[in-house]
Amino acid sequence: MTNPTFDVNAFMDAGKKAWAPVVKLNELSAAAFERIARQQYAFVGEMLEFSLQQMQVASTARDFNDLTARQIELSTQFAERATQRSQDLIKASTEHQAELTKWFDQTVSESAKGAKKAA
Repeated sequence: MTNPTFDVNAFMDAGKKAWAPVVKLNELSAAAFERIARQQYAFVGEMLEFSLQQMQVASTARDFNDLTARQIELSTQFAERATQRSQDLIKASTEHQAELTKWFDQTVSESAKGAKKAA
Protein backbone atom coordinates (compact mmCIF):
# COMPACT_ATOMS: atom_id res chain seq x y z
CA MET A 1 0.00 0.00 0.00
CA THR A 2 1.42 3.34 -1.00
CA ASN A 3 0.79 6.71 0.55
CA PRO A 4 1.03 9.55 -1.88
CA THR A 5 2.84 12.52 -0.43
CA PHE A 6 0.83 15.59 0.21
CA ASP A 7 1.95 18.45 -2.03
CA VAL A 8 1.77 21.56 0.12
CA ASN A 9 2.81 23.85 -2.74
CA ALA A 10 -0.06 22.64 -4.91
CA PHE A 11 -2.44 23.20 -2.01
CA MET A 12 -1.12 26.74 -1.46
CA ASP A 13 -1.30 27.53 -5.18
CA ALA A 14 -4.89 26.32 -5.31
CA GLY A 15 -5.74 28.50 -2.32
CA LYS A 16 -4.15 31.56 -3.90
CA LYS A 17 -5.96 30.89 -7.16
CA ALA A 18 -9.28 30.48 -5.33
CA TRP A 19 -8.86 33.74 -3.40
CA ALA A 20 -7.51 35.79 -6.32
CA PRO A 21 -10.98 37.04 -7.42
CA VAL A 22 -11.85 38.05 -3.87
CA VAL A 23 -8.59 39.95 -3.51
CA LYS A 24 -9.24 41.74 -6.82
CA LEU A 25 -12.77 42.65 -5.70
CA ASN A 26 -11.37 44.01 -2.45
CA GLU A 27 -8.83 46.12 -4.35
CA LEU A 28 -11.52 47.52 -6.65
CA SER A 29 -13.81 48.33 -3.74
CA ALA A 30 -11.05 49.96 -1.68
CA ALA A 31 -9.98 52.11 -4.63
CA ALA A 32 -13.57 53.24 -5.24
CA PHE A 33 -14.10 53.98 -1.55
CA GLU A 34 -10.90 56.02 -1.40
CA ARG A 35 -11.82 57.98 -4.52
CA ILE A 36 -15.28 58.84 -3.22
CA ALA A 37 -13.94 59.66 0.24
CA ARG A 38 -11.47 62.10 -1.31
CA GLN A 39 -14.24 63.74 -3.32
CA GLN A 40 -16.46 64.03 -0.25
CA TYR A 41 -13.59 65.46 1.79
CA ALA A 42 -13.01 68.11 -0.87
CA PHE A 43 -16.73 68.90 -0.92
CA VAL A 44 -16.80 69.34 2.86
CA GLY A 45 -13.93 71.80 2.46
CA GLU A 46 -15.94 73.74 -0.10
CA MET A 47 -18.94 73.77 2.26
CA LEU A 48 -16.77 75.13 5.04
CA GLU A 49 -15.36 77.78 2.73
CA PHE A 50 -18.89 78.72 1.65
CA SER A 51 -19.96 79.07 5.30
CA LEU A 52 -17.01 81.31 6.08
CA GLN A 53 -17.71 83.44 3.02
CA GLN A 54 -21.34 83.79 4.10
CA MET A 55 -20.27 84.99 7.54
CA GLN A 56 -17.81 87.43 6.00
CA VAL A 57 -20.47 88.81 3.67
CA ALA A 58 -22.90 89.21 6.55
CA SER A 59 -20.36 91.14 8.58
CA THR A 60 -19.13 93.41 5.76
CA ALA A 61 -22.35 94.16 3.88
CA ARG A 62 -23.21 97.84 3.63
CA ASP A 63 -26.98 97.36 3.45
CA PHE A 64 -29.61 94.72 2.90
CA ASN A 65 -29.47 94.95 -0.92
CA ASP A 66 -25.69 94.52 -0.89
CA LEU A 67 -26.00 91.55 1.47
CA THR A 68 -28.63 89.89 -0.70
CA ALA A 69 -26.71 90.42 -3.93
CA ARG A 70 -23.48 89.04 -2.51
CA GLN A 71 -25.26 86.06 -0.95
CA ILE A 72 -26.93 85.26 -4.26
CA GLU A 73 -23.55 85.45 -6.00
CA LEU A 74 -21.91 83.16 -3.43
CA SER A 75 -24.83 80.73 -3.48
CA THR A 76 -24.77 80.54 -7.26
CA GLN A 77 -21.06 79.77 -7.27
CA PHE A 78 -21.52 77.15 -4.56
CA ALA A 79 -24.43 75.54 -6.41
CA GLU A 80 -22.28 75.27 -9.55
CA ARG A 81 -19.49 73.58 -7.59
CA ALA A 82 -21.95 71.26 -5.85
CA THR A 83 -23.45 70.32 -9.20
CA GLN A 84 -19.98 69.55 -10.54
CA ARG A 85 -19.23 67.44 -7.46
CA SER A 86 -22.44 65.44 -7.90
CA GLN A 87 -21.59 64.86 -11.57
CA ASP A 88 -18.11 63.68 -10.51
CA LEU A 89 -19.70 61.23 -8.06
CA ILE A 90 -21.99 59.89 -10.77
CA LYS A 91 -19.00 59.49 -13.08
CA ALA A 92 -17.03 57.67 -10.37
CA SER A 93 -19.98 55.37 -9.66
CA THR A 94 -20.40 54.59 -13.34
CA GLU A 95 -16.70 53.83 -13.74
CA HIS A 96 -16.74 51.60 -10.65
CA GLN A 97 -19.78 49.76 -11.95
CA ALA A 98 -17.98 49.16 -15.27
CA GLU A 99 -14.92 47.85 -13.41
CA LEU A 100 -17.08 45.51 -11.32
CA THR A 101 -18.88 44.26 -14.43
CA LYS A 102 -15.55 43.56 -16.12
CA TRP A 103 -14.28 41.80 -12.97
CA PHE A 104 -17.45 39.71 -12.71
CA ASP A 105 -17.38 38.68 -16.37
CA GLN A 106 -13.70 37.78 -16.13
CA THR A 107 -14.20 35.78 -12.92
CA VAL A 108 -17.16 33.86 -14.33
CA SER A 109 -15.25 33.16 -17.54
CA GLU A 110 -12.22 31.83 -15.63
CA SER A 111 -14.43 29.73 -13.36
CA ALA A 112 -16.22 28.23 -16.35
CA LYS A 113 -12.89 27.33 -17.96
CA GLY A 114 -11.79 25.63 -14.75
CA ALA A 115 -15.05 23.72 -14.51
CA LYS A 116 -14.77 22.53 -18.12
CA LYS A 117 -11.21 21.32 -17.47
CA ALA A 118 -12.32 19.41 -14.39
CA ALA A 119 -15.23 17.76 -16.24
